[in-house]
Amino acid sequence: MSVIKWIDMNAEKVLASALLAAIVVLIFGNVFMRYIMNASLSWGEELTLWLFVWFVWLGVSYAFHTGDHVRITVLRDVLSERARLYADVVIALLVLGFLIVLTIECIKLIRQPFVASQTSVVLGLPIPILYASAPVGAGLSAIRVTQHLRRTLRLIAETKA
Repeated sequence: MSVIKWIDMNAEKVLASALLAAIVVLIFGNVFMRYIMNASLSWGEELTLWLFVWFVWLGVSYAFHTGDHVRITVLRDVLSERARLYADVVIALLVLGFLIVLTIECIKLIRQPFVASQTSVVLGLPIPILYASAPVGAGLSAIRVTQHLRRTLRLIAETKA
């Protein structure tokens, strides 16, 4: 398996797993320090929050990759197989448009001087790093939706033949 194919298949899963593991270790360490050592980690809670925000956005992209987002299928279930494929194309295009607009608007927000100049309270990290989770997650999600759209269009082409 090529490196690019492996990244395509596993990127979000590996990154989200690493972030979740780090979150668990940080929370466990903070609980241990607070209740056993009687000395809390001042930075642990903030870092956990930052990791969780990135984890959520990567999880959104991973759910698009695996097709595990919640769907309301009442109308879709009454359609024929071919009509479902066309409905999937329309939905994918709408979601893709939303994700592209979200990515662009998030980047605009991050570039605003009042955001770019902020730092986190405890860690002193630049706030744009935290805010960058949204356009990165939306951008990765857009890639996954595009992949789904291409597969759906291929299925439509195959059913015509």
